[in-house]
Amino acid sequence: MNGIKMCIVDDVKTVIDGILKMIPWEEHGIEIAGTATNGQEGLSLIREKNPDIVLTDIRMPMSSGIDMVRELKESGEHAPKVIFFSGYSDFAYAQESVRLDAFDYLLKPFTKQQIVEVVLRAKAHIESQRLDRLNRMVLERKLRESLPYLRQEYFRLLIRHDEQPERAYDKWGFLGIDMGTSGFVAMSVQIDELMHERSYLPVREVELSRFAVQNIMEETIKKQAKGIVFREHLGQFVIVLNPDEGVDVLALAEACRHNVNQYAKRDISIGVGSRVEGIARIALSYEQAKTALSYQFYSGGGCIIFYSDIERQGHITPHYSPDKETELLYCLRSGNREGTERLLESISEECLSYPALPDPDVMANLFYGLAFSMYRVIAEKAEPGQRMWLDERLSAMKKGRYLSTSELIRDVKELGLTGSDWLHKRQKNDVGQLIHQALNYVSGRLGNDLTVQECAKVVHLSPSYFSNLFKKETGMTFMQYVTSARMEKAKELLLEGMQVQDITFELGYRDRPYFSELFKKHTGLTPSEFRSKYEGAAPGGESE
Repeated sequence: MNGIKMCIVDDVKTVIDGILKMIPWEEHGIEIAGTATNGQEGLSLIREKNPDIVLTDIRMPMSSGIDMVRELKESGEHAPKVIFFSGYSDFAYAQESVRLDAFDYLLKPFTKQQIVEVVLRAKAHIESQRLDRLNRMVLERKLRESLPYLRQEYFRLLIRHDEQPERAYDKWGFLGIDMGTSGFVAMSVQIDELMHERSYLPVREVELSRFAVQNIMEETIKKQAKGIVFREHLGQFVIVLNPDEGVDVLALAEACRHNVNQYAKRDISIGVGSRVEGIARIALSYEQAKTALSYQFYSGGGCIIFYSDIERQGHITPHYSPDKETELLYCLRSGNREGTERLLESISEECLSYPALPDPDVMANLFYGLAFSMYRVIAEKAEPGQRMWLDERLSAMKKGRYLSTSELIRDVKELGLTGSDWLHKRQKNDVGQLIHQALNYVSGRLGNDLTVQECAKVVHLSPSYFSNLFKKETGMTFMQYVTSARMEKAKELLLEGMQVQDITFELGYRDRPYFSELFKKHTGLTPSEFRSKYEGAAPGGESE
């Protein structure tokens, strides 16, 4: 079934750019066929591309959106679903858009969510119309040679849309579907190698593999149960079974996996949905099968996963110790490869130690967040060429459809270890290491009377030279940094519940009002206000 194509017509380029760039249309099954900046261009674009949906402004130079759609309708050409938008709330425009059978009318300024919702409603309406057209075609065209294609098209719609049982009986009889009308199990199947983004098989080999895998699964299934196998996407298939009560569905899935591996020399992974009784529930079983297949992320290729096993595990939210991330970033910043590697390994083990497996997308997002935190640390000191590599790797990681946790963790570790090597090399060649040593010295002695002379002696530099290097490296004078570090430490102690008076002495101050004044100057809040903001109320009602 063809996808949904959409054109955008607006004389304001920023509006077009916003609609194009802010919304991932491909993820919604929408293809952008083209854009135009006035009604005349829009009319030519619509006639050339024949889109299903048109987003168009009303007032534009040369020819308005109203004129464009009116001319299209008067010419008798196929009219797309038109969604008008305009900054003018004149009721006459709304009336005219209704006369032109517009699908909807939006007033500027509109939100991204409003645009997505109205386009997806138009898409659903078009798909519903297409389903109706297919129904009419099935009833009108009884051409035997087209039945295999019609069966597959029908099932592609069936796994996404509810079907009324009373409407299904005639279709199944006409299409020659050799299945009953109750008791179904859907399976989602993928050829593992073809799903890998790094796979560069020739087109001929890909098509031969797809044909062989489908043929082997069809032959395997028909020996034990009634069912149909059809292609879904590149390297993906759907199986809809109508097994008798005594058929072991998991054993049948394993037979498919084994036979494909033996005769086609390909590994396949299979997600198996729950058994459902009615035709209208086949879509539910398919969604379960897709969810089950996504958990192949944990086991790698060549696996069979039953949805009920995942369902029994319950909901798990993966996480790792924030202290480990803090320590990791310290190791990374200091160029400590051994510590970076150790902590990445420890975080990975912690995330994968759950008795039940978390949602794969949530796990992937967790590791992407860790990668982004490391990226920010590395990018601060990266050279232009290194920064380009970092940007490319992080972008690929965000877009990547990982087949396994090992692949994802491998890429996260590569990012961290490569960055650690870069930072270590940099610190060996400049004064960064000396300043870092001084910062560590300061962080361990925030309660002492720290001086420039004392820290300069620690790193074996003269006070004046040390001061210049410190300001250049950190952007602050030495004492500004000490005060800032003490205030950041004060925030931590406040949130841990320590009293203001105790914090004052802990950080080397002898006068509580002076400490409170410094804290407010640094944060914009008094200590009690800060604690209240993040914990709901200042413990004990301390006064400043």
